[in-house]
Amino acid sequence: MLAAIVCLLSEASAVHACFVYLLDERGEQLVLRAASDPFGRLVEEISLARGEGLAWWAVERQEPAFIKDRALEDPRFKYVPELGEEDFQSLVSVPILSRSGESIGAISLHTEAPREFTATEVDFLASSSSLVAGAIENARLYEETRLRVHQLERLNALGEAVARATTRAELLPAISAGIRELLQAEACHLYTLAATGDRLTLEVSTPSDSAAPSGLPLADVGAELVRGGACSPESLLVPLPVHGELRGVISLRAIEGRGFRNEDGELARTAANQAALAIERLELVDRLREENLIGDFLDDLAAGARTEDLTTRAKRLGVDLAAPYLVLSAHPTPRTITDAWVDQLETEVLRLAPGALVERRGDQLRGLLRARDPEQATVALEELQSDLDLPAVIGLSGPCTGAEALEAGFDEAQQAALAASLLTDGPPVRAFPQLGPYRYLLQLEPGAADRDPLVGAVRAIADYDRARSASLLKTLATYLRLRGSVRATAEALYVHPNTLRQRLGRIGELTGIDLAGDDLLALEIAVRLVSMEVARSDSASPS
Repeated sequence: MLAAIVCLLSEASAVHACFVYLLDERGEQLVLRAASDPFGRLVEEISLARGEGLAWWAVERQEPAFIKDRALEDPRFKYVPELGEEDFQSLVSVPILSRSGESIGAISLHTEAPREFTATEVDFLASSSSLVAGAIENARLYEETRLRVHQLERLNALGEAVARATTRAELLPAISAGIRELLQAEACHLYTLAATGDRLTLEVSTPSDSAAPSGLPLADVGAELVRGGACSPESLLVPLPVHGELRGVISLRAIEGRGFRNEDGELARTAANQAALAIERLELVDRLREENLIGDFLDDLAAGARTEDLTTRAKRLGVDLAAPYLVLSAHPTPRTITDAWVDQLETEVLRLAPGALVERRGDQLRGLLRARDPEQATVALEELQSDLDLPAVIGLSGPCTGAEALEAGFDEAQQAALAASLLTDGPPVRAFPQLGPYRYLLQLEPGAADRDPLVGAVRAIADYDRARSASLLKTLATYLRLRGSVRATAEALYVHPNTLRQRLGRIGELTGIDLAGDDLLALEIAVRLVSMEVARSDSASPS
């Protein structure tokens, strides 16, 4: 189109040369986009920096500019050897104005002989310039529309490519190659955030031999990433965000002579968001796959399965079956209706015990912790539960070495967690070796003590408490725990010794129990057993 305009203007104005300059994308240079013969070969090769030449004078002032004769002597003239301008005497430059009134370029006409352009000729050039402006804007609109369609096609191709990827090794190169094609960049480099959180590590480059730093300190690019990236004519830097958290960056280098525009930055961010979602999807798939591996492995250990590949799977998951482990079992306390605490507990356990193997299943958590110091592990979990105020109970087995011991360890951990949930007179974290006689009581089958007369007598006390909102069972349990000391028991219950004696007398009347002559060890076991039954009953009843 511009070549045709040059030809028409040259013939209509009877000039020796006609040039059309257009502003570059940054608006800092006038680039020769069309020229009459024999200068057509110089199109795109000649440019005028801001303020250089008569064309810039006309563009900046948005009015025609003339040099009647002796052009080389005019301070507004910019000598360009390739154009043979020493042969020209007269020049005229007319700005090309867009529909919005902005300058987008200039038309320059040159003659070899001195010439004063008439008002009619200037009007003709101004009218031609207006027509040229409209044609240029229409052509640019068409090119922009075509470019957008092409970009949408490439963006769709990028989406299809990352959707096909099933591994990280396939996904990251697909992202790098797709974004480079989308932005028509010289090179694309994909960095991911290192585990330390303070450095970006180069994962893949497209082309593979393009030079790029192997790592970038996050502090060097952090400010740009907070603003959503950095866009300059030479380079683009956009973040890879997942749920608002930085996971990496895309770095692009422009092809020489084709700078990036602000629109390219927006397109790059759209593509980066799409890529980040693909990374998140693949990580979720990998995590679910890994969780299935962990779950199957823990299931086999708990069931006592002796599969041939058990040791191989243990090594793959970082478990040394020859080393001692504690089995962990955690679940929500009664009436807890949310399982959001599990995510928090899992994160904190992994932080507290690096190398732990844990699995979330529904609203429960189980796993293996290296048993370097079982007592310290119990204390640390108690502090963790207290600090986080988690609505959960946690049970730990004793130290277990080998698959056979770990099978028993799962039962121990579950029983310890059950004890923590049933017994309210202790911490919500229980280790199986510290359960005392409850280790045996928890293993009794339901109904095993139904024919025991002491158990029946203590159940009568529990029924009395339930009917009258009394606390005789707690009184008896405390009295037995403190070895029959009236004074210590009264202090523990915050009652007067006479009140305590009255309660003990009432217990004797209800049950016939002789606290001075009966087997107190058997009685304490019966009290503990019934206390667990009451706790189970209370936890099962609706809140």
